[in-house]
Amino acid sequence: MAYVLIGRKSGTVRFEAEENGVVSVENESLTSRVTAYPIESGDSIEDHVINDHTKFSLSGTIIGGEDMVESLKNMRDNRDVITYIGRVRIDDLVITSLSFDYTSKTKTGCDFKASFHQIMVAAPEVMDIGDIPMSLQGMAGTAQANKEANLGAQTLLEQSISGAAFEAYEFSYTGYSSSGPLSRATESYSGIKY
Repeated sequence: MAYVLIGRKSGTVRFEAEENGVVSVENESLTSRVTAYPIESGDSIEDHVINDHTKFSLSGTIIGGEDMVESLKNMRDNRDVITYIGRVRIDDLVITSLSFDYTSKTKTGCDFKASFHQIMVAAPEVMDIGDIPMSLQGMAGTAQANKEANLGAQTLLEQSISGAAFEAYEFSYTGYSSSGPLSRATESYSGIKY
């Protein structure tokens, strides 16, 4: 049986017993956490379970394969996202620890241990803005929609509007006229009680 590590950036490492090495142990670890909140009686309420991401480790022997050692180091150094195929198949792994033991038993090769952590890869959502009402399209966040809305407002402003009409328009939004008083007629509340 072949054991394969496929990296998105660094290529593939393939362990085959008769040729270049073997994977002797695969360890898959699945853990969960339970949230706990203390209550008045001194007990706690456990109301939610959070599944942690999978942790995975491999150990084995590389036979005379300095290229395989370099490939594994490159996967770690490049923070490569890896798929492992062996007795189990796990996608979206990154190497969190990698060690090599060079002993007299392996002559031109080495024993290795690799630990992995499964990551969650986010994908962007695509939304058709044709389904959004026109009144909300400016809020859709698209640069083109915002640019067109601003051009429309600018064109309206540049058309012949009398000064009095513009002041009335501005007053309807701001509540004060540019020619009016700059302070309140009544005192504002300062937050202090007398």
